[in-house]
Amino acid sequence: MRSLPRILLVLLVGCSADNTMVLDSDIPNVSGFDALVTRDVTRTAGVMSSVEVIYRGDVTDTETNITETRQIFLDHGWTVVSEQARGETTILNFAKAPRWATVQIALNQIDPMMSPALLRVGTGAAPGVPAPAASPDRAIGPPDGFAPAPF
Repeated sequence: MRSLPRILLVLLVGCSADNTMVLDSDIPNVSGFDALVTRDVTRTAGVMSSVEVIYRGDVTDTETNITETRQIFLDHGWTVVSEQARGETTILNFAKAPRWATVQIALNQIDPMMSPALLRVGTGAAPGVPAPAASPDRAIGPPDGFAPAPF
């Protein structure tokens, strides 16, 4: 029970709509989305080396979400590695050595204001090209609403 207040604080800090960055890092949140879950946080030498964030947000103007997300990553020193659109899902891949970041934004066709987005950050070689569809250890797959991995 003593750890419950700390868990709630982490969730509140990690999920606040006012935060433009993931926790206290140089990793931007997905533009126009609210963080729901921030998990698997790892720091190496004071730098966030891995994290996974699940978001919900309004995707009534997909191009704006993508453009703003791309720009905020560029503004914080990340470079664009690749971009891919598959059906209703857009995948943006970034790098900031030795880390990689993948952002997946999917349109919820029934309720666009509840569209999901996913941010994954890791180190080393990014699993999968052009975008990982599962965690590097394959234990976690994409959440519901995301397109399957390309073959």
